[in-house]
Amino acid sequence: MRWDYAESPGRGAWGTPSSRSNFCEEDYVITQYIAEFVNTLTNLTYVIYGIYGLRRVGPHKDGGLFSTLASPYWGLIGVGVLSAWFHATLKYHSQMGDDLSMFLAVGAVLNQLQIFNQPPATRRTRTLLIVGILIPVSVYHCWADEIYVHQITFAAMVLLCGRQIRKLIHERIPNAEQKSRLLSLTSGALATGLLGYFLWNIDEHFCEYVTALKHTIGLPWAFVFELHGWWHIFTGIGAYVGMAVVEYLVTIEDGKTDKIEEGFVWPVSAVLRNLDAASSGRKTI
Repeated sequence: MRWDYAESPGRGAWGTPSSRSNFCEEDYVITQYIAEFVNTLTNLTYVIYGIYGLRRVGPHKDGGLFSTLASPYWGLIGVGVLSAWFHATLKYHSQMGDDLSMFLAVGAVLNQLQIFNQPPATRRTRTLLIVGILIPVSVYHCWADEIYVHQITFAAMVLLCGRQIRKLIHERIPNAEQKSRLLSLTSGALATGLLGYFLWNIDEHFCEYVTALKHTIGLPWAFVFELHGWWHIFTGIGAYVGMAVVEYLVTIEDGKTDKIEEGFVWPVSAVLRNLDAASSGRKTI
């Protein structure tokens, strides 16, 4: 089964693209209602993982759908929805929504890490500090139509989250084997995100060659080489792992080692199931 690409009409139901970024996937070749078909649909990764996260924290004694525990997962869903909106329409305002949704997700995780085990006054101060940084950066990003301050701020927040997660693992996990497995899980999440970033750069800088390859292969197999879509999938997995590990670390119940993986999904569930086995001396197949 194979068919050739249709010629891109250049515009669709949403009009002519006005976004600053337009990725390698050709516009409106599948349907006039979705500019970048694969790049839009792959955002379901964020939404699905976010929904699973909300399902787990909803009934938690420290949780609820509008709790601090839930906020990262709402942020992840926001990334999926706003990124899909951008890739479907390729409009400037939808691109700004996509860009700023990244702050929403990582900011929620950073806030959760910064306020953990802190007194109320410190919690308020740290939350206001994060908000006080993100609002002016977001306003400047939209007003100046720039990308570098946005990227630097986002990268700094991700690095802070990663550092704090590893610190919490060392502080909260006394068992050496459990600690090693959790650290490996977080390292795997980072590697997954970096793989996505690598593919993002190929899509960005070698589009001519990628497009030629896709036209040679033809549809639907060429969908596999829509590399920006893989960026969505891999960063969705990595982001969920980070959020789930933070949730686990800040909600550890002393003395509970059985079925700690319940409610989490792959790949976190598999690792936590192994932690359960390690803590009790059981072997897993």
